Amino acid sequence: MTIRIYPSRLQGEPLETHQHGNITLHHWLTDKVNGYHNESAQPISIDVNGTHIHPNDWPLTFIRAKDDVKIYPVPFGLEAATIGWIAVGIAVATAAYSIFMMRNIDVGGYSSSGNGDQLELNPAKANSAKLGDPIREVFGRFRVFPDYLVQPISRFDKADPKIYRTQMFLCVGRGNFAISAANIKIGNTPISSFGDDVNYAIYQPGVDVSGDVRTENWYNSTEVGTTTAGTTGLDLSSSAPKSVSVNAEAVAVSGTSISMINTESSDEETPNDSTIPASWKVGSIITIEAPDTFTVKTENSHSVIYGDMSELVPRVGQPVTLVFNDNHYDLFVKSYTPRQPAVPGVGGIAASIEASESPRTYDFTLEPETFAISWQGAVYYISLLTDYVTMSGLVNTITTQLVGSGLVAWDVSGRVVVTEESSPYVGGNILASSLPDSVFGAEPRFNGGVPSSGGTPAIEAHISLAYNSATGSAFSGLPEGTQRLSLGLKGNQYKITEIDGLTLSVERFTIEKDESGNDVTVIDTDWQGFRERTLLDFSITGINDEQNWIGPFLACPNGEATNRMELNIVFPAGLASYDKKGRRGSREVKIAVQYRSVNDTEWETKEFRYSRSTEDQIGFTEVFELPQQAQYEVRVRRVSDVGGGSTRDQCHWQALRALLTSRPTRYEGLTTIALTVRTGNRLAAQSDRRINVVATRLYGTQPSRSIKGAFYHVLNSLGMNNAQIDNMAIEELHNTYWSPRNELFDWSSESSSESALKVMQRICKAGMGEFLLTEGLASAYREGIKPWAGIISPQETTEDLQTGFTAPSEDDYDGVDVTYINGVTWAEETIQCRTKENPTPKKVEDYQADGVLNPTIAYRIGMRRLMKHLHQRLSYSTATELDALCYNVGDRIVFTDDIPSNKTISCLVMGMSHDQGQITLTVNEPLDWSFEQPRCLIRLQDGSASRLLIPTQIDEYALSIPFSSELDVDSWIMDDPYIEPPRLIFCSSKYVGYDGIMQEITPNSDGTCQVVAKEYKPIFYQYDDAEYPA
Repeated sequence: MTIRIYPSRLQGEPLETHQHGNITLHHWLTDKVNGYHNESAQPISIDVNGTHIHPNDWPLTFIRAKDDVKIYPVPFGLEAATIGWIAVGIAVATAAYSIFMMRNIDVGGYSSSGNGDQLELNPAKANSAKLGDPIREVFGRFRVFPDYLVQPISRFDKADPKIYRTQMFLCVGRGNFAISAANIKIGNTPISSFGDDVNYAIYQPGVDVSGDVRTENWYNSTEVGTTTAGTTGLDLSSSAPKSVSVNAEAVAVSGTSISMINTESSDEETPNDSTIPASWKVGSIITIEAPDTFTVKTENSHSVIYGDMSELVPRVGQPVTLVFNDNHYDLFVKSYTPRQPAVPGVGGIAASIEASESPRTYDFTLEPETFAISWQGAVYYISLLTDYVTMSGLVNTITTQLVGSGLVAWDVSGRVVVTEESSPYVGGNILASSLPDSVFGAEPRFNGGVPSSGGTPAIEAHISLAYNSATGSAFSGLPEGTQRLSLGLKGNQYKITEIDGLTLSVERFTIEKDESGNDVTVIDTDWQGFRERTLLDFSITGINDEQNWIGPFLACPNGEATNRMELNIVFPAGLASYDKKGRRGSREVKIAVQYRSVNDTEWETKEFRYSRSTEDQIGFTEVFELPQQAQYEVRVRRVSDVGGGSTRDQCHWQALRALLTSRPTRYEGLTTIALTVRTGNRLAAQSDRRINVVATRLYGTQPSRSIKGAFYHVLNSLGMNNAQIDNMAIEELHNTYWSPRNELFDWSSESSSESALKVMQRICKAGMGEFLLTEGLASAYREGIKPWAGIISPQETTEDLQTGFTAPSEDDYDGVDVTYINGVTWAEETIQCRTKENPTPKKVEDYQADGVLNPTIAYRIGMRRLMKHLHQRLSYSTATELDALCYNVGDRIVFTDDIPSNKTISCLVMGMSHDQGQITLTVNEPLDWSFEQPRCLIRLQDGSASRLLIPTQIDEYALSIPFSSELDVDSWIMDDPYIEPPRLIFCSSKYVGYDGIMQEITPNSDGTCQVVAKEYKPIFYQYDDAEYPA
């Protein structure tokens, strides 16, 4: 068949027609309508094969190629939902797009059920760590997303089903932390902004947490919960029974019996249309609405109902259901006045109409009769429309239609007599028109009445009703006069006690709570049955209960046992019913839960009833205390049928969980946090619902956030004591650079691929340095403007000094982008490091500054790298004996050579003498005093280098220099055949060898050391004190 799109529900041709295959309505709309979302209000309505489909059911409605689908616009007016559709339009239906643009749709008088608040069941979340993942190690101050230690639990509030809370127990990380409430957030919102909707407790390592229920170990069944189709749980509609009713033209009720009145079928193969559904058995629950005729009066602005109340057996406060014009009202008895019998008068004769013969038939199905009786100025119309079976049924029907008149019909010697009910008699004549011969004969007799003297007429029993409780607002609005009403206990439910052919025997019952709060069925022993009468406007419905279960599912995994379970039931569209005028009323849904141990064969059953009048999404958490520890399986089904039309009673099984006994009571070495978060609408605006914490790691005696503290923490955690650490170097770096310059290390290690060496390198790089091992100690160095640490001259080398040069090319970086985490926004940001001469570089290096939260520090690191890319062109390599081991990677070293044109002379100091004013040195090679402004520096015997000195010529092999205590000449060892003498580098003031930064010192197997260095220039570090030009 086709999908037709109409401009309105008035008769006319469709605007467009589309072919369709086997698909759900939701999927067809998703494919064809840009921006369609089932959660929002829809400006269209859809009929499938003539039946209106509610928007909530579109995802569940499967249309086949043979189905006839019609789409009509809904007169929303220009609300937000409609404007949204106007904006997106229908992708394939270009002409139909115009129907949503019509602004002249009359919305006056339009009424429909509203859209309640959707309870967002997507709760606050945390990270789910995988088995084998390392526990987070946090350094300094950093934002972390804690990991689940146990599975999160979400429950609905018992007192308010709109409240949905999630409990979590999370691991912040290894070690001790300082955490303030302002630094605990859901997304970007501090938990303090949620007030009482969030509460938490932080537990330091090793603290006993067993007293906090949020630390319990619950297992959430993976088979129950949110589905891939986007529903909030397993839809119980598929397990719901189907509503069925008796197939009878009329029923005769009397006492506890209900008899179906036969009607012949026009189908020869179906001789009897009066049937009781085959699925109904003794014990089945059915709903019976048996209307009766009552008189309604308005007293004190509310409706008072007069009539025979023996069927209801009312009492003040009793919950009842009133049905009038197909509208159902759940009310309470506000007041009840029993019937007051008449006080007979003296004398008088009752007015009457007597039939001239017995009724010729009791079956008026094929030839209905209608006549009127006038009495005391009022006219009462009597209709005989069905088979009343007996004389009793016939006179009861006539009497019922005379309620409020004071007249009744009697069977007098097999003839129908209509007369005054009792003394005192009013007197006068009963008038009638069109009395049927089949009932009264051809010559009925009209007997005039004579009034009685004295006496008091009877006062019928009467009740008034109220909303919510007996003391609630009085019910009003029923039209005055004689009305057909169904008035029974709330729900009008009865239990079948016997089925005999076409007769049902029933008993009335109520639902009450036992001591445990569970629903129990209590038989109403005060109920004596129905008043005898024949009904055409009855309703007897029940369910075709085939017991289709959802499940069973295991409540806990294999190898585990539990003695407590919980499940969540959700009503995603609310729970309410609507009458024909769109007025909302309560709706009740009943579900059954069965569970058993996997080793048992018998099921235990619990039933739950839910009754509300709300369009808001609600849910319920049910708890099961089980008799013993075992592995249980659970199944659920819907006992109540699914309401049609605009009824809101869609029911989902949202969660199943079991409490496991095995659990830690304390977590050694871990800081943990337990939270309870009210989710639902309170977090609806949060796109990011992850719990995050800005935590500051505490290092004990070391300062938090410091590079020094992180340095010691890692090494100590590896088992190294402080004697194995170069404490002097680390203290110097901390006091000279890291602390004064506010260089910190803030980072979180969460990857299993992170080695301790990589972490140590990250720590030192955050302080513009490098990690190294020196003289068996763990140490660090920092690059920067510094004096010479030593000299490598030709006397120390075993190979010629080689100088490498890298020429500028298009492949060189001329810009650096440093990525770091901003310590305020916790967003990853990029610092662009550029020179003023080249603001738009051609090739940019991407560099990750781990542990850095300050943009200025990131900028300094990036500019140092950029300066090296631009200016570091030379490299040096050579080999020494063991002399190179005097130095560390990162030391500033002077390399010299013997090339005459370089104007440097490297020689040995053969003799030394000194006084308080000068030091006299004798060298083994002649000195060239023609060098411009000669200078010299000395490589001392420990490998260190002096500052640049001004020499004074004595002769070709001797010179003097000013005395300086820095040279410590008294410690020089001269004339020792086993110790090499100091070296003197004689040079020009304009050239002092090659300035390099030691990069590698590699010992060789032959006792030599390979040395590699890169060019040193102060320009590399010109931005070390710069502020980021944001």
